[in-house]
Amino acid sequence: MNESLDYKIEKRIYDFIPHKPESMAATLFVIAMSLYYLWRMFAVTPQYDELYTYYTFISRGPVYAAIHWPLPNNHVGYSVLSAILDLMGNPYIGLRGVSFICAVTNLILVYSICKRYYAHWLPFGAMLLYASMEIVNEYSFQGRGYTLATTCFLTTVYVAGKICSIEETRLRYYRIMAAAFVLGLYTVPSSIYWVLPMSVSIAAHLLINAYKSRVKDVKLIDNAYFKKFLIFFQHGLCAAILTTVLYALIWLAIGSNLLVKNEMSAFYGLSHGAALLRSPIGCMKTGIDYMLSQPYIQSLTQEDFRMQCISWGINLFNYMLPGFVSVIAYVIILALIIAIYECVMHFSYSRTVINIILVSNVVISGLMLLVQLKLPYLRVFSYGAFLITICFCTCFERLINTTIRMYNYEIRKRRSSNESDKPAHREFETALKSDKWYSGLGVYIPALAMVTVFVARAYGDDFYRQLADRENDIYNILYIADVTNRHNIAALDCDQQYLLKFGWDIDCNKTDVDDADCVIIDKNMMTPGYSGPDFWKFYQTYETINWDYVATMREIYSNENFILYTK
Repeated sequence: MNESLDYKIEKRIYDFIPHKPESMAATLFVIAMSLYYLWRMFAVTPQYDELYTYYTFISRGPVYAAIHWPLPNNHVGYSVLSAILDLMGNPYIGLRGVSFICAVTNLILVYSICKRYYAHWLPFGAMLLYASMEIVNEYSFQGRGYTLATTCFLTTVYVAGKICSIEETRLRYYRIMAAAFVLGLYTVPSSIYWVLPMSVSIAAHLLINAYKSRVKDVKLIDNAYFKKFLIFFQHGLCAAILTTVLYALIWLAIGSNLLVKNEMSAFYGLSHGAALLRSPIGCMKTGIDYMLSQPYIQSLTQEDFRMQCISWGINLFNYMLPGFVSVIAYVIILALIIAIYECVMHFSYSRTVINIILVSNVVISGLMLLVQLKLPYLRVFSYGAFLITICFCTCFERLINTTIRMYNYEIRKRRSSNESDKPAHREFETALKSDKWYSGLGVYIPALAMVTVFVARAYGDDFYRQLADRENDIYNILYIADVTNRHNIAALDCDQQYLLKFGWDIDCNKTDVDDADCVIIDKNMMTPGYSGPDFWKFYQTYETINWDYVATMREIYSNENFILYTK
């Protein structure tokens, strides 16, 4: 019995371990990138947006993070999950743990998705190309919600393949899709730029297949694809309702807070609970009005939109792969042409699902921007790194298959005089072997090109540098100041205040130098009338600092930006 149990365990382990060369290479790469992301997670000092998120939401617990929304800077879903991790007691894990998990998961999802639709080692190359993109690498460990939103997007792409397949789809895949929609929108509201196109993609694929597979005298309701569409629609509707409920909690909290603090309100001075019980509709309306008055992305005039959209697109492509702007633009256009052609001519291809997703996301997202006259922050489209990756894969797969067909035709012509024997086109072509040892190896050149791009990017400074010099300087100076042994620390700007909370769990509310035993002064504060970069972070200026008291302190450290004074 013991031998039988050992055999079963060994068999499970053997079945779990990948055996194909591409899968083995992908596994090793994921492990290597996991170690790299882990190192970056602890080595890079958090920048302002991360520190604000940690100080204002994550450090105050999951319940507080779920119901507070002072500014659009709060990625609620991310803050709630991070606040749960923060209970472990490590601020780096609390702030960045969710992004780290999502970054590793994204690599696995990219490989798994591409493995379903592409061949010739393109899935492995796609994973490396995706990992090499600057926007992916930069947010892979940061304590922001963009990587989590990308995970939700990739999850819906993966599940879309299950839902749109001819086989019966388990109910759990619909639930996973609905959960991904909810979490994506709850984390970053601008996830609507991919939620809507994904919904259209899945619905279009199911309805077209329902039409193509219709049978005479069989009701539409009995069509397998139409049944899937109805289930998908029901779960999409549930996702919309649940998202509204989650935001309703925020609207109620915002509204009650505003009403009890507004002297003109009938609820002024009352408790939040009293305001909610007496007028829940009024609280919700007040919360909605406040949120709408604080738009995350500002609309532009038509003229400004036309003038800025091209440069915005160039910046976006450059944020993906610096130096490859023109290449990316041409590849996207070519990939759209190929995707539309394959959808029309070869709808039975398994790749039709990813083709529709690609076309839908590019076209519908573009139309949304055009109608709204908005150019969002580039990081909003971090999920676009995957779309660009599959654009390259689509072009390469088409090139490889066409080349193989031409190559195989020549091989067959040499071997046989019957030139009329032309096999039908297949979705994934395989090169015939000739007498040469290198016969057919040319199909792996595109994958090798993707690997080369990753290696070149990995040797660049972007993969190792700090992201925020000012915050890093302050963090290092706080270590020099030995703040744990100080009794009256002053934080003269918000970066200092947030870093004290992040690094040492010190709630520093003292923002002036009087009676302080530790002060870090930005040298810009020594300039009368200064209003340049980072001025908005300052709690004090040259005109408000008590320089007489500073003169009584000792200067123990200085660099080109800061001076550390202690008592």
